[in-house]
Amino acid sequence: MLAPRDPPVWLSGAAFGLGIAAALALAAVPHATPTGWQVRLRQALGGLCALLAAAGLGAIAAQVRTQTVAQPAFAASEEPRAVEGWVVANDANDNGPRLRLLVRSIDGVASPPRYARMSVSEAGLLTPGRAARCFGVLGPPSGPMAPGAYDFARRAYFERLGATGFSFGRCRPTNFEQPDSWFDRQRLHLAAMRADLSAEIQSLVPGRGGSIAAALISGDRSAVDRETNEMLFNAGLGHLLSVSGIHMSIVGGLVFATLLWTFSLISPIALRFPVKKIAAVGALVAVGAYLIVSGINVPALRSFIMAAVAFGAILLDRPAISMRGLALAAFIVILLFPESVLDASFQMSFAATMALVALFELLSRAPHAPALPTPGPIIGFMQWSTRAVGAVLLISVVAGLATDPFAMYHFQRFSLYSLPANLLAEPILSFLVAPAAVVAAVLAPFGLADAPIQVMASALDLIAAIGQTFGERPEAVQAVPKPPDAAFLLCVAALLCACLWRGALRWIGAPILAASIAIYVAAPQPVAAFDSDLRAIYVRDAGRWTLLGNSRRSTYARDGLGATLGLSPAEIERLAPAETCNDSSCQWQTPSRTIVLARDAAALERGCVAGAIVIAEIETPADYATRCQLAALITPASIAQLGGAIITETPLGPRVTRAWPADIRRPWTPQARNTEGE
Repeated sequence: MLAPRDPPVWLSGAAFGLGIAAALALAAVPHATPTGWQVRLRQALGGLCALLAAAGLGAIAAQVRTQTVAQPAFAASEEPRAVEGWVVANDANDNGPRLRLLVRSIDGVASPPRYARMSVSEAGLLTPGRAARCFGVLGPPSGPMAPGAYDFARRAYFERLGATGFSFGRCRPTNFEQPDSWFDRQRLHLAAMRADLSAEIQSLVPGRGGSIAAALISGDRSAVDRETNEMLFNAGLGHLLSVSGIHMSIVGGLVFATLLWTFSLISPIALRFPVKKIAAVGALVAVGAYLIVSGINVPALRSFIMAAVAFGAILLDRPAISMRGLALAAFIVILLFPESVLDASFQMSFAATMALVALFELLSRAPHAPALPTPGPIIGFMQWSTRAVGAVLLISVVAGLATDPFAMYHFQRFSLYSLPANLLAEPILSFLVAPAAVVAAVLAPFGLADAPIQVMASALDLIAAIGQTFGERPEAVQAVPKPPDAAFLLCVAALLCACLWRGALRWIGAPILAASIAIYVAAPQPVAAFDSDLRAIYVRDAGRWTLLGNSRRSTYARDGLGATLGLSPAEIERLAPAETCNDSSCQWQTPSRTIVLARDAAALERGCVAGAIVIAEIETPADYATRCQLAALITPASIAQLGGAIITETPLGPRVTRAWPADIRRPWTPQARNTEGE
């Protein structure tokens, strides 16, 4: 997925075939001596061949997936177009509603993309499932703002979201026939059902708790306001807003435990039937229904697969919690959605699960104290409470340590109060929210779901209050510079060693982790950065960042680029504009060199200093960089072609890393789209 170009199709098949053949040959051919170093060598070679086959299979899955979702590239145009389609979702954000349309037609486009997203002032009556006609400007999904930043174009490619833009005024409801595809019609019916369910919950329980309840049950997050989103994420509780593994596991575990306990109390059933397997089937049906109601998005589907593997293990009389089951779930997810390997949600979900499974296996093999006489009810309750609190504390610490490296790498931040916030919120979620949701689902067909929904919303109000208490603290979010790729990979390797090895071999991860930290600490820090439209420019001098004061400055670009550099929202707000700026140019002096932003010819001449870095908003003479002996020259043409950049000072001079490197041509990159357009 990160290679500059797609590998040849034959290479993946050859790697898979040769790896399988060699591994089978090493395993099948008998050996004269069943023990000794020769056998160990054969096992090691067989493992390497199996890894080669796995890599080949993964490459095949990635190529198949890439071709399956491929569609014609959409060319940007300033000309307004009429867009017709059916609303499948409202991807609302801080700036208002954004309607995701299953495209029926786009004026002037012979082969329109499957999905388009339009920002509108108001959604109005255009709820999911309704037909709509919009009039606005569309363009292809944007790539990363800076090197290492979030690549929306890549995500959009695999979601088949081919165009994004804004509508002039409201999109209008219209009336035309439903899609020809049966699958599309069912998806629209499901989207309409989810929208109705969300609206019903919000009308029954208006306010913050009701909007969060609608998000948890139906997957519709459009009603959750910006302040609630922000404070929950700042407190480390943002995962509660999306249908993820924690919700699948709570719902499935609750249904499984309830059915198992109920059937165990009925003697004719408990003595004649395998009640544990019956409970596993019931739990599997429950999480399947939850998957459908929540919208069958990729994170929810991934969580369902993990739950299905666990309950399937129970049906096959295998341990439900094991590294083999986790590996099988990862294998299925990667085979179906190979692009998710690079997603933060996939990495953090499997890292936390792997760490918890390793903890479970470690505790299960630990020697246990001899059983004591059964205590009385008071002492027994106190012992149970102590164990429950200790278990929640231990689980939160282990999961937090396992996911922190991924949060630092992908988001350049971590929540300082994530542990105490989750310690307070998780019991409420597990013992109040989830049971109330299950009871509401059981009673809904009889029209008796109002009371449990009220309980659920009240509990979620309490969780939101916890998030507000911690998330509004000024020090709640700690920003950190993005770790180098080498440091991140070594940290992941250390985590794998600590979780997959047993006994003293776990300590192999310690020196690997130390090397990761050393690389991170010694990595050179950026001295300047800018986005692809020069809406935000950062320059660092003696450890202090300065933000260019520009009337065209975008808070979106400012906040996104600042987060990439490891600046928290509070730090960004405190940054003062550069004092050496005017309508013609800006100039900064760092300890090693001069950095100039030039807007006219006079500014270019003032920036003609040996060893300077010049960012030009106008075209420059052909010999300008050579004549002035510049360390680096950023021209409008290079910005349009290569996007934003991060400039780092190294012993060999400045290193300019671009957001869209010229050598990378994947189906979702601007270079590939430009090539197709030519």
